[in-house]
Amino acid sequence: MSYTVAQNTSFLTVASVLQKVISFAYFTIIARLIGVENTGAYFFAISFTTIFAVVSDFGFGLVLTRESSRNTNDVQKYLNTVFWTKVLFGIPAYLLVVFFINILQYSPEIKFLVYLSGITMFFDNLHSVFYNVFRAKKNLVYESIGIVCSQGITLIIGTLALLNHLPIYWLILAYTIPAFLNFLYSSYFLRRVYGFVYKMEFDVVIFKKFLIFALPFAISGILARLYSYSDTILMSKMLGSEELGWWSVPYKIAFAFQFIPVALSASVYPEMSGLYIVGKEKISDLFQKSWRYLFIIVFPLSAGIIALADPIIIKLYKEQFAPAIPVLRILLISLIFSYLSYITGALLNATNRQKTQTVILGSALSINVLMNLFLIPRFGIMGAAYSVLVSNIFICASGFWFCDKAVGLNKPALLKSAGQAIWPAVIMGLIVFYLSDKIHFAFAIPVGGAVYFALLFLSGGLSIGSARRVFSRIRA
Repeated sequence: MSYTVAQNTSFLTVASVLQKVISFAYFTIIARLIGVENTGAYFFAISFTTIFAVVSDFGFGLVLTRESSRNTNDVQKYLNTVFWTKVLFGIPAYLLVVFFINILQYSPEIKFLVYLSGITMFFDNLHSVFYNVFRAKKNLVYESIGIVCSQGITLIIGTLALLNHLPIYWLILAYTIPAFLNFLYSSYFLRRVYGFVYKMEFDVVIFKKFLIFALPFAISGILARLYSYSDTILMSKMLGSEELGWWSVPYKIAFAFQFIPVALSASVYPEMSGLYIVGKEKISDLFQKSWRYLFIIVFPLSAGIIALADPIIIKLYKEQFAPAIPVLRILLISLIFSYLSYITGALLNATNRQKTQTVILGSALSINVLMNLFLIPRFGIMGAAYSVLVSNIFICASGFWFCDKAVGLNKPALLKSAGQAIWPAVIMGLIVFYLSDKIHFAFAIPVGGAVYFALLFLSGGLSIGSARRVFSRIRA
């Protein structure tokens, strides 16, 4: 059982929308009820652990998806070997979490939150093995269901904990319990659907082969996580819990919309991997379609939230989070380049250019850390926001340049697609900004959406025919 790129993207996008809506509601409830400083502590604990999650995966997940999509007869051996590899790597990854949180001398309360979050990391890493195989089979239905259900359980447990005034560590347990349940769910349905047999099988030859392939992915993943969360670590030491709490809100809002490029890249990555073997010339066309899709989504998304940043922060999180407003606007500009970078990364990885992607991320991390060290002491969280913007631009531009060298991109067509989506988004943003003082921002959003799509049809960025083709592919 397999699905098309359009179908898989739709499945995972719908699931991710539901997940992010639930997650966003959950975080908003937390921020409103536990205050700025406690929100900063909660956000830090999850962010700190997330950095080490890539150590337990060590790039084996991406290699498992890529190689399973290319060599369908060996998936059984790949699955068992990678699973036990992740178990072996997961234990030292957890120990690294414990070691670094202690050596950096955080408070006992923060340490305990991190310890619990580390357990979540362990089970998340294990259930991802099964979803990696589902992705290789071009079947994202079960992962989509797992995503929504896990987040729903988190919301229920966390909300009950808040309503009953339980200790803050229950907010972390609200992730740990669903992570374990997701492990049971994903393993059961992979076996049921495809008939895989789980056993103590560890093929040394496969391990060595995958380790060589995975090393660039691992280094790239570690750099990516450090890049995403190093600012949080630096702020936790250079500023305070209050500033970290302010930072967490715009970061969460911007991150809430990452599901779109994540879903798309998860669908196109195995497709690109297969095309690299049988038809490299088609990769450029798939890249162009992917970026065009992201242009249509990210430009109005960024413009709309930038226009509504003030009422979104004040009405959802109260005046205590007002310093987060300008940060949110900068991060939403940065979001544009982050979106596009997911597809450049997928193309480079799919065409065996993991090392190139690693160099790009390593360079971006260096830029980000150096800028943060200089700007955070002077400008606080705004300095961190500017650092993210500059480094995201670097990743996107560098990735595009190397992708063009790899497969030859149709730059005029990409420029045309960008132009068709930009000016409708800018006009929509101006209209929404004007309306934000006249009506509630929740009512300004659908008005802005209607204006944008009307202008998008006018610009030629979207047509009735193209909309019908997308819909037909999803239904096919």
